[in-house]
Amino acid sequence: MNIYLKKVRTKTLFSKFEPIKVEPLELCYLKKVAEDLGHNCFIIDELFHLNVIPREDSPLNVIPSVVEGSPLFPHIIALTGYNVAENQILKEAEEYKGQFPDAKIIVGGVHVQLNSSCFHKPYIDYVIHSHSIDVFRNVISRIQGQDIPIKGFDFNYNGEWIIGGKVVVDYMEEIYPDREFFYTYKNQIYYLEKREVALIKGSVGCPYKCSYCYCRELNGGRFIKTDYSKLVKEMSAVDAYYFWIVDDVLFTSRQDALCFIDESLKVGFKKKFIAYLRADFILREKDLLSKLRDVGLDEIIIGFEAISQKELKEYNKGTNAVDYPQAIRSLKENHIDYTALFMVKPEYGIKEFRSLYRFIKDNGIQVFTLSIFTPMKGTVEYDESRLTKTDPKYFDFLHLVTKSRLPKPLFYLLFYGIHLRMLKSKRIINYLLRKKE
Repeated sequence: MNIYLKKVRTKTLFSKFEPIKVEPLELCYLKKVAEDLGHNCFIIDELFHLNVIPREDSPLNVIPSVVEGSPLFPHIIALTGYNVAENQILKEAEEYKGQFPDAKIIVGGVHVQLNSSCFHKPYIDYVIHSHSIDVFRNVISRIQGQDIPIKGFDFNYNGEWIIGGKVVVDYMEEIYPDREFFYTYKNQIYYLEKREVALIKGSVGCPYKCSYCYCRELNGGRFIKTDYSKLVKEMSAVDAYYFWIVDDVLFTSRQDALCFIDESLKVGFKKKFIAYLRADFILREKDLLSKLRDVGLDEIIIGFEAISQKELKEYNKGTNAVDYPQAIRSLKENHIDYTALFMVKPEYGIKEFRSLYRFIKDNGIQVFTLSIFTPMKGTVEYDESRLTKTDPKYFDFLHLVTKSRLPKPLFYLLFYGIHLRMLKSKRIINYLLRKKE
């Protein structure tokens, strides 16, 4: 069978700036599964200008370079995307079903996991709501006629939706992603000024209970810890200059970090990597930062969220804002880059915006992101009675979807105005100069 895997994307206010461009890792996993089963499998991603599935009546239609020479007719089209792409996924699913009525349409991904019923449409055949890669394998086998239990996915049976049982992953599945996509496009892949950045996933879920977090709801709330030996071996086998470890948090304890350091030294791992770490870990284990840097830690993505202890308690963050400046100093002393993450509430007034700006300025933060607190569909925070907008495209953390304390024009002026400070960042300037090359 010919299986097309598509990452459905929508434009945001920062799409033209495009500070980060990476491969669709989840599709690379699915591609490996499909090809191991003996199928032809192709990734479609408009971010890399791979956006054509040819029509039946145009068998010689030009298709992306990664699928040149392949048979054209799709037997399966699988669509995935983030929450903002919900309507676009539905639109494309309907269009593909009309274009290829015999093809099976599958939807999946993290947003679908928590909102599977939203995709119970007549033009969709399967809705996968499990984190398990085995579920995708089972769906393919079912399409081929095998008698597979309906678990981890819902099934459209002659217009009636059969609801499958829940499947929770309690161990890391033994599969590595297909790296053909990365090797084909690695010269186009970057994190700001850092080039050839391969994505790596080692854990599932997160052990912390931050109230705003979407990820903690996934996989039934079950956290699966990283196998550091496997992670280091996987990175050692990939020809990349940088790695971005996309686990929600790479280390939760000193022992985790020591284990990673030990495994890196065993195999002589010397490549650079980017990882998520919490401020409390950085402070508690600051003596390990130099050792982590020596085995490749090049940048930390650190979620400060707020500079008010009151807000942090409301978020159940478990960190102390008083400690944040020291965490920043520790990273600077060890020559480790960092990206700081902040979240502003719709209730913010001029005072709160001014305080946040001063914190960023006084601590010399060069690279940061600001998001607007957004109740995510499928989580306990989501309450339509509080919303001023319900269209998924506005849930990109850059739009107000609940009522703001300030007039909206003033709120947005302050919110986007803080971003202008990054124009003074040497890293941002270097990124903009390299982007023009």
